[in-house]
Amino acid sequence: MEGVPVEIISHLTLAGFAGVVQLACFPIDRHLITALVERWRLETHTFHMVPGEYTITFQDIAIQIGLRIDGKAVIAAVRGNKAQIMEDLLGIRPLDDAFMGSGLKLSWLDQHFTHVAMHNHNELQLTRFARAYILRLIGDFMLADHSSREYSGGAAALAFLYQKLCMSTNIKCSGIGGLTPLLMMWAWDRFPFLQPNNLVHTRPDIPYGARWLVSQSYSRHDTRSRHRPKIPNLVPL
Repeated sequence: MEGVPVEIISHLTLAGFAGVVQLACFPIDRHLITALVERWRLETHTFHMVPGEYTITFQDIAIQIGLRIDGKAVIAAVRGNKAQIMEDLLGIRPLDDAFMGSGLKLSWLDQHFTHVAMHNHNELQLTRFARAYILRLIGDFMLADHSSREYSGGAAALAFLYQKLCMSTNIKCSGIGGLTPLLMMWAWDRFPFLQPNNLVHTRPDIPYGARWLVSQSYSRHDTRSRHRPKIPNLVPL
């Protein structure tokens, strides 16, 4: 999702997603992530380095990407007619083929909620567009795989990232889902010599991790050989 429609910023802020939405287009260093995955252990959900074990925590979720980490757990199963629920929330009733299992396909959201101008006729339509935008943000970025303000979206995102890290250690797995930008930001913050540059955070209105977006200096073409010799012996700040 490129660019955040200004018409729904207030809705995103109210729902607690105004911070994380700014990181949705974060460029990915796949080689750094691969090097980290090689140090991940399923038994402890930690990165095993020579000096000890380290992991990503709720603090990283809250500070780096600005997601809520307290509140109700995102665990409840949806009961009732799925199509009716979507019609009530989004104003459009999906057909049966718009669902995959219990989930709504992102392609359906992309088809019906791409341009805010089509939904900018009244406040109810804007609210519905904001809901669809948040669903796309969750599916495309936060819980990527192939809530409201009172819910702990950060807890769900961290648990999902742990799950995807565990799955990615399987030699048959060719990719990783979840908040992969958080892996990079966590590594850069904990181990400064991996940083593409040393940036100062001067915008308290945006997540701490968003400061990396102003940098255009780090390359997407770093090789794994650059990271592998460094990571096992890392000593964090």
